[in-house]
Amino acid sequence: MSEETGLAGVRVVPLTAHADERGQFVEVFRDEWDTDLRPVQWNAVRSHAGVMRGVHVHVSHHDYLTVLAGTLVLGLHDLRPESPSAGLSSMLTIDAAAPVAVAIPPGVGHGFWFPEPSVHLYGVDRYWNVADELGCRYDEPALGLDWPVGADPLLSERDRVAPDYATMRAAYLTGSTR
Repeated sequence: MSEETGLAGVRVVPLTAHADERGQFVEVFRDEWDTDLRPVQWNAVRSHAGVMRGVHVHVSHHDYLTVLAGTLVLGLHDLRPESPSAGLSSMLTIDAAAPVAVAIPPGVGHGFWFPEPSVHLYGVDRYWNVADELGCRYDEPALGLDWPVGADPLLSERDRVAPDYATMRAAYLTGSTR
């Protein structure tokens, strides 16, 4: 269990910022760290204040993320029936000023709320596959996530028309038995 999240397999990796008068340097990933993944792709995402991304869950790939600028509120929900933390949810605020990385295993739903303009970096250990991209509305009560969003967060079309939690969970459970 991650002490920070209470969810099995989710790892919060403390990162060290080396700062001087010019700025700072932060190592965000080393293959030797205990993260259970080897990224094959890295993506950088810039979000405006008020953006909500997700909630998404993956059947087979791990995510590894950090915030390079700004703040991300990370909502997590464990959909894995075999997990000791099955059904549990957690919220974690990640701020670029206090760098950490989070490794998210398959089966843990995750969504991102950006209260300010932000940039986050994430790596995945498998290439994109539509069958591995499941989601539901961020405001589904079954998620148990109390998002600090306003009345009208900025959503992608995909997230705006996402199905309900039960549909996402059923798709995950069907996909996870392949």
